Amino acid sequence: MRPAACLKQALSCRRYPVEAAGLASRPLLFHMTPMKPRFAIPRLRSRQRTLLHMYRTVADFTYDLEIWMEPTGSLRYVSPSCLRMTGYAAEDARRDKDFFARIIMPEDYPEWQQTMDCGHRKDIAAMDFRIRHLDGSQIWLSQETTRVFDPRGRFHGWRLSLRDVTERVQTRMWLDQARQNLEERVRERTAELELSRERYRALSGYLQDRIEKERAHISREIHDVLGQDMTAMNMGLHRLERSFQEAGDSRLAQVVELRTLVAGTLETVRRISRELRPPMLDELGFVEAVAWQIRTFAQASGLRVDHQIMGIPDLPADLATSMYRVLQECLTNAARHSGCSRLHVAVHAAAGALVMRVADNGRGITPSQAESSGSLGLLGMRERVRLAGGKLKVNRLPKGGTEIAVRVPLTGENGSCVS
Repeated sequence: MRPAACLKQALSCRRYPVEAAGLASRPLLFHMTPMKPRFAIPRLRSRQRTLLHMYRTVADFTYDLEIWMEPTGSLRYVSPSCLRMTGYAAEDARRDKDFFARIIMPEDYPEWQQTMDCGHRKDIAAMDFRIRHLDGSQIWLSQETTRVFDPRGRFHGWRLSLRDVTERVQTRMWLDQARQNLEERVRERTAELELSRERYRALSGYLQDRIEKERAHISREIHDVLGQDMTAMNMGLHRLERSFQEAGDSRLAQVVELRTLVAGTLETVRRISRELRPPMLDELGFVEAVAWQIRTFAQASGLRVDHQIMGIPDLPADLATSMYRVLQECLTNAARHSGCSRLHVAVHAAAGALVMRVADNGRGITPSQAESSGSLGLLGMRERVRLAGGKLKVNRLPKGGTEIAVRVPLTGENGSCVS
């Protein structure tokens, strides 16, 4: 059978005349697509209605306000929660082209609009803003924005999820205000404490100055008055001793004993006077006073003291006194507490500062002892150095022993101090 006849027979089987199909009598390759039954389309539409109903149910009954905004700004879908959250019915909001301009506070709307305008090109970050409810109350909303695309990747607008966060924002604002109030109180208390500290430092400096002046005054009184009286007494006893003619007179021995006692007392008076205020500190300067103090300490304590003093400029009286007292305290503490047998003292000027180091080979100080509030000697040294504008460090040496390092600034040209 020829192809045309076969095709004609096939079409005739389906009751399609070949003429009706508009086919020529020449051979054709023809493919028949099976047709879906008549009830397939209604079933498909029923399934679509079911899915649409399910999605609408999920969207309509969500607690948050769900909105589908088209690229033009029109609202394609608004969930019923709009009435609860804004006071406007969902259908009224959907028809209103200026819905967001109407509800967002004027102070927040420009920033919201600018952010949404950038949403065509990139994702939009979460943002908080205020709206005005229909009843006049102010509500904070948090907006999460998702860009919507169809299966072909074409942009179809945004899905907006808005949640009422008024309570959270008010709590955060309250906490921020409480934090600011606390910070303000802390600043006020800090200022008060700093003022108290400055007053304490001023008082401490004043007391140190008064103590040194009083020491100098008492030293002069002892040296000039008591020392002279003891010297006159010693001379009177000497004349009395010479007045006795007989060598075996018992009164002569009593006079000699009195002269010895007076001479010892006179030496004690001079020592007390020097300890109160070394006259060479005022007469010969800091370097000589330090050298004398080291020699005197070594003789009294029996400890070996190596010292190196070099390049010390002329110091103001108050700085010289402070550093001299610090050295005195360092030596005294080493003799009392360290259990050392040897000390090394180095004093020199370097980089515009006076540097003094006192190290011993004793048992070494512990960090807790160095920072203890009961270490009155260290506290006094730190206060003197601080009043001079310097720093004091107490270190435990690796091989045992303690080192006290003091550094105070020098003023004036070429590192020399100006009083």
